[in-house]
Amino acid sequence: MPSVAHPRQPNVEILELREDYMTFILSKTDVSVANALRRIMIAEVPTMAIDLVEIEDNSSVLHDEFISHRLGLIPLSSHQMKKFHYTRDCSCQVNCENCSVEFSLNVSCMDDSARDVTSLDLISRSHDVQPVHNDEHSRGAQGILIVKLRRGQGIRVRAIAKKGTGKEHAKWSPVATVTFQYDPDVRLNDVRVMELTEQQKQDFVGSCPTKVYRYNEQPTPQHPSIEIEDAGKCMYCMECKKKADEMGKPDLVSVNQKNDRFIFTVETTGALRPEEVFLSALEILKLKLDFLHRQMQETQLS
Repeated sequence: MPSVAHPRQPNVEILELREDYMTFILSKTDVSVANALRRIMIAEVPTMAIDLVEIEDNSSVLHDEFISHRLGLIPLSSHQMKKFHYTRDCSCQVNCENCSVEFSLNVSCMDDSARDVTSLDLISRSHDVQPVHNDEHSRGAQGILIVKLRRGQGIRVRAIAKKGTGKEHAKWSPVATVTFQYDPDVRLNDVRVMELTEQQKQDFVGSCPTKVYRYNEQPTPQHPSIEIEDAGKCMYCMECKKKADEMGKPDLVSVNQKNDRFIFTVETTGALRPEEVFLSALEILKLKLDFLHRQMQETQLS
């Protein structure tokens, strides 16, 4: 009889969550789903970014194209993406408030000391889309440097931000990096541990560069002389295995991977919070799977 495929029920366990950083464990699924989520978070979660720049005046040392490029790479808060259309889907002729946000930059230097022009000087016409270092939660931030001005120099710019995704240009990617690895399965052979001298135990613990193991000078039944402190820190360098082989005890430790558990690390640019990036990626993946399911049904019916 053919085997029956049972639907999986993936789980997510959040390990750490900060303003622009998150680590979580995705379990009860396989690497295809994990990699799909990673790629979607990098390339398909929409954000706002400056796409059109009109230089009205520029007497700084940087040429127009250089400044335009730097403006495009400034992260913009993109928490209200559902309010905006893609330009290609908007009914307007050029730009409107439903598909774009206008920014202005007008700075001159009248002092002998240099004047830093930063993202704090970039003025938005929309409260929903602001430079990341100029929102209400970051008043003490110094801003992202755009250009330095000397006495008598100035810059006046009009810029248009549009909705886009990272697969169009990296400036629209909401993340600086997204990585995942298999959840390590590290196990010690207690019998072999008892055969080691105290110096060998310390050498074995010290062989791990990420401090997966801990050495206890006064072991107890609950805390043996060598214990696994945090298996999640393992990066599969196998230095502990090499040290065990040098000691003549190749079965002292086993390092394997759990094929249905993945440790994700998400670091954002600040345009979105990491949990927003993850939830948007899940929604996009669901839409893709629904579309594929409908296409398969239509193909079978035809």
